[in-house]
Amino acid sequence: MKLKHRLPTTSIIEHLSLTESQLEQMVNCIHELESEFKSVLEVNKQLCGIHHDLASRVYDNFFQIGLTDSSVENKVVTLEECEVVDTALHKDGAVTNYRKRIEMTTDESSPMNEATYTTKTKIYEKYASVLDGIFDKFKGTTTRARLVKLGAGTSITPHIDYDPSYAVRIIIPIIADAECVNIFWVKNTIETIALQPGNAYFLNTGYKHAVMNFSKNDRYTLLISIKGTQDIDHLL
Repeated sequence: MKLKHRLPTTSIIEHLSLTESQLEQMVNCIHELESEFKSVLEVNKQLCGIHHDLASRVYDNFFQIGLTDSSVENKVVTLEECEVVDTALHKDGAVTNYRKRIEMTTDESSPMNEATYTTKTKIYEKYASVLDGIFDKFKGTTTRARLVKLGAGTSITPHIDYDPSYAVRIIIPIIADAECVNIFWVKNTIETIALQPGNAYFLNTGYKHAVMNFSKNDRYTLLISIKGTQDIDHLL
C-alpha cells in the first residue's frame, strides 16, 4: 500500500504553524520581494524538463522565489534545453517516460531530486532572521523550499506530484483568502479546502489535485518539501 493511502488529503500541522508575529513578518517579506517572483520555467528549467506539460500550462500565472537550491549543478539553462529534456522523455512512450522520471527524481547526483535542495539561496540568507525560526520547527529534514505566487483569477490544473514516501509537502499560506481553494480527487469523491494564512498544512500530493483562485487577489504561500515523515507520523 502506498503511503498516500494511509494519510488524509490535507491536515493542519499545529507545531509547524506560524505565530502572529511570524505571519506578519512573512507578509512584510512578500511585499519587499514582489519584484523577485519569476515564472516556474525561469526558476528551475531542469525540473520543468520532466514536468514540461504542467509547467507550460501554468507559466503565465504561477511564480516562485527559490529559498533553497540543489547542491548539484543544473546543466539545463535555457528554455530550449528544457524542451529537449521533455522531447527525450516522450520519445519512447508513456511507460518508459514514467520510469525515466522516477530515475531522475531519485538519483542523488541529479538536480531533479528534491532531496538535493540543501543550499540556502541569497534571498533565504537575507531573511534568515525570519525563516530560521520557521524552519527550525521541522522534525524532518527540509529540502526544496520556495515562496509561491498564484495569480488572481487563475488556476493550477489537475496533476499528481509524488507519493509522500518520496517527500512530504507542507504549505503555509501567507496572503490568501477563502476564494482560493485546493481541490483533491480521491476515488469517487472531490474534496475542497480554502487554506487559512498562518496555518501549516500537509498536502497529500500523491492524489490528483489542483488549485483554483477565484479571488481578485493573488495568493502567496510558503511551500516546503521534507525528507522523512516525522512531522506527520501522528496522521498515520
